[in-house]
Amino acid sequence: MADRGGIKRKALSVTDKLNILKMYDEKSVNKNQKEIAKEMDLPVSTLRTILANKSKIESSAMTGSCKRQKIKHGKFDELEHILLEWFNQARTLNLPVNGNIVTEKAHEIAKRLNIDEFSGSGGWIDRFKKRHGIVYRQICGEAESVNDADIAAWSENILPNILKEYSSNDIFNADEFGLFFKLMPDKSLVFKREKCHGGKLSKERLSVLACTNATGSQKLRLLVIGKSKAPRCFKNVRTFPCDYVSQNRAWMTGDIFINWIKQLDLSFKKQNRNILLFVDNCPAHPTNIPLENIKLVFLPPNATAKLQPLDQGIIKVLKQKYRKKLVLRYLKEMESKNSAKKLDVLDALHYVSAAWDEITADVIKNCFRKAKFVEGDYSAVEKSCEDFQELEEFPGYAEIDEDVATSNIRSIDQIITDKIAPADVTSIDEESEDEEEDDTTPILPVVNALDYVNELRRLVASFDDADESLNHLNKIENFLYSKNIKNMKQRKIDDFLK
Repeated sequence: MADRGGIKRKALSVTDKLNILKMYDEKSVNKNQKEIAKEMDLPVSTLRTILANKSKIESSAMTGSCKRQKIKHGKFDELEHILLEWFNQARTLNLPVNGNIVTEKAHEIAKRLNIDEFSGSGGWIDRFKKRHGIVYRQICGEAESVNDADIAAWSENILPNILKEYSSNDIFNADEFGLFFKLMPDKSLVFKREKCHGGKLSKERLSVLACTNATGSQKLRLLVIGKSKAPRCFKNVRTFPCDYVSQNRAWMTGDIFINWIKQLDLSFKKQNRNILLFVDNCPAHPTNIPLENIKLVFLPPNATAKLQPLDQGIIKVLKQKYRKKLVLRYLKEMESKNSAKKLDVLDALHYVSAAWDEITADVIKNCFRKAKFVEGDYSAVEKSCEDFQELEEFPGYAEIDEDVATSNIRSIDQIITDKIAPADVTSIDEESEDEEEDDTTPILPVVNALDYVNELRRLVASFDDADESLNHLNKIENFLYSKNIKNMKQRKIDDFLK
């Protein structure tokens, strides 16, 4: 039977509705709803309904299949939301999940929520899967298990609508990666494909949170998570190249992430600036964080290999640059007659921060472009170590820790707690013990350091194109002179008071 006006009723999929929303945004500047509906061959009432449900349609596309035609809600919405979040984090970690496991988790959640009438029948599970576009796939790697149609729908329809109110300078992406910070090339086979979920290797691993905007003009200070609360190498150190916190397995946790993002939110509030921050569905990223100046957007589950800018080459280049610094150190120690000092956490903080500083804005813009955050053609990310052939002597060394875990799966109780009450964290619970490290290298007296600066200046001046390096040495010298004068004044005051 035809609808009023002779327009036949159409069954529209989520993808169709996303396309309608996109077309409406483009045409609404010059035309009214009636004219646009006529062009789309839609009843005006249908167009108005789609516009009224815009947020639900976009949310549905991010959490499930775009092929289904109706956005249905189950009888137990709260239970479903918790179960879906648990399922998404299990899928993000590539954990095998089947119907029996999902049923058990559903019953567990119902018990925790005191839902006595929940039966969790096979029919309910099937409807839950259909509502959220869930298909049980064989675990075969993150990139291979992504639905290309959903990725295309996100990139072409959802993402542009999210980005349109923000400039590229205010669009950020944050992501964690694991780093075997002590690993030298001769030990790489031992660590190959090691996920390092805990145990003895956690002392060899750091988790690092990197965050940058789409133009590469604002790379935020790295947040490094280590196992030790107070490494011995930190003694007498007051200035660090990045932020450091501890966790007993060197993992990112919900508390650490909340503390980091709240401080960031406060910083942008002071700047009177609103920004857009994209993160993945990592179990350590709570979804219910009250923020004022940051709009937090979660990328579709299990699709970060293709959709997250930092995963398009930024982290890879950073690790290449870090490994390059380790190889240079490795080669220097082979040639040195002095006993080699073992790499410690403080060394790693300086190296990884220097590597982060060296990543160019072009690399960052290119990776945001590849992830469809910025318009334009994508070109291959620069080969950051193309002028450093020593790294090629150690195949696979730069990517040795690409599968290292940076967080653990959240329990059902933790998810329920986060859903019921927004997390409010003011401090980080640091439970780690001091790791065994070599004795701290004594701090060089300022007077001696000034002599070394003078020797360095003579060495650097013997090379061509050394102007910039000489300027840096001059700044270091001036800084040390100012500290030396301050110390001399303090000693005179102390002598006077004796």
